[in-house]
Amino acid sequence: MTDSGDAVHLIKQRTPRFEGWNLAPLAGLPVVGLMFTNRFNTIADTWSDSARILGDLLRKDATKVALSAHNYRLAEQANRKN
Repeated sequence: MTDSGDAVHLIKQRTPRFEGWNLAPLAGLPVVGLMFTNRFNTIADTWSDSARILGDLLRKDATKVALSAHNYRLAEQANRKN
C-alpha cells in the first residue's frame, strides 16, 4: 500500500492547473472561457487535496486499512453463514 500511496502523491503532483503562463491558448476566448478555467482549477484543487489525504492514508496507515478490510471480510462471511 505504501507504493500505492507514492503513486497517488505522484498523480497529485501532476494535477494540471491553469496559471497565467499557460492561459495563452485561451487568449481568444470570452469571459466564459475564464469561468471554465476557474471551475477547472477548483476541481484540480479538490482532486489534489483528496489525493494528498488518500496518499497519506496509504503511506502511514496501511496496516490499519488492511486490518479493517480483513475484519469486513470476516463479518461478511459470518453474515452469509447465518
